Amino acid sequence: MWILLPLAAFGLAVLLHGMAMRIPVRVDAVRRFLLVGVPLGGTLLLHSLVTLGFTTYALAPILLYAFLCELYIFCFTLVISSVSVTMLIKLRRGPITTSALTSTYDPRGMVRLRLERLIKQGFITRKGDRFALTAAGLRLHRTFAALQRSFRHKAQ
Repeated sequence: MWILLPLAAFGLAVLLHGMAMRIPVRVDAVRRFLLVGVPLGGTLLLHSLVTLGFTTYALAPILLYAFLCELYIFCFTLVISSVSVTMLIKLRRGPITTSALTSTYDPRGMVRLRLERLIKQGFITRKGDRFALTAAGLRLHRTFAALQRSFRHKAQ
C-alpha cells in the first residue's frame, strides 16, 4: 500500500504542472513543476515520517516520489531541447516549406535557438551583439564544474 501514495502524489504533480503551464507567467517549465512538485513532496515527507517514523518504510515512498519527479523533469527537458520535437511544434502551427525548416536548423539557427532559450530561462543576457552570464547562469556553471570535478570528467 505504501506505493499508492507516492504514485498519487506524482500523478497530482503532473496534473498540476499541466495546469500551471497554462498560466501566463514568465517562469520556465521546470520551475513550474518544482512549484507544484516540491510542496507535494514535502507533504508526502511529513505524512510518511509522522505515520511511519524515521524508518525505511517511510523513506521508500519519499524516494519513489523523488525518482519519479526527477525522471519526469529529465524527460521533459530532453523533449524541450529535441530538434525533432521542435520541428513537430513548428509543423503543428501549419504547413512549412523544406527551406524554412532547414534554415531553422542550420548551425547558426541552432546557436540562435539555444541562445534564445538561455535568455528566456535567465541564464544569459544580451547587450547589443554580446552575451553575458547572469547570476543564475554563473551558479549553473559552477554547479556543472563541481559535478565535472567530482566525477572526474574533463571539460570539453
